[in-house]
Amino acid sequence: MESYISHLMKCLENIHRVIKKANDILSDISHPSVCSEILLSSRGTDYISGLLEVYRVSKKMESGMVIHNICHESIWFMFREIELSWNNLQAFLSVCPCILHKLPSPSTLNWSTNACHSDSAHCLRKCCSVCLVECLDVDLNGREAGDCLQVHEGQLYHASCANFWLHCVDFRLPVLSCNNYCTFCTILKDNKM
Repeated sequence: MESYISHLMKCLENIHRVIKKANDILSDISHPSVCSEILLSSRGTDYISGLLEVYRVSKKMESGMVIHNICHESIWFMFREIELSWNNLQAFLSVCPCILHKLPSPSTLNWSTNACHSDSAHCLRKCCSVCLVECLDVDLNGREAGDCLQVHEGQLYHASCANFWLHCVDFRLPVLSCNNYCTFCTILKDNKM
């Protein structure tokens, strides 16, 4: 369990760093008209889209922790810090209502409601190895509705989670192993023999 906590904390600290840096950049812009011009430029909207993907990774991680009943005070503190930074960022985006309206509603950022509740629901082999959210309806090509899945060395990753990890956390993707003797792992083990 401690290795999961360490991996989650490492990722969350980097998510917070990225969103906080965006806040710092936008707070240095003294005039709302300049801020609006920057945010409405193609590079500005791409930047905000990227930040939204980073925030989505944090929300997936939060859902993954709920699904797996991971309770750790420092991690929940980091989620609060990320949420505060995200709310501050939205205040800067309010100078451009058209961008603010493009942001998803909070209810669409809860992946724990989509979790499968079979006997292998808590099997980490069926989860993204970054966010711990179960990858539903995985086909042989490693695709899932909603976020493209990647399979790397037998581990599943949402494309957005893997992208963030590789660019902002570490050059090696995390590898998690299931400690459960669930149906899914038993079938995998039998198929390898």
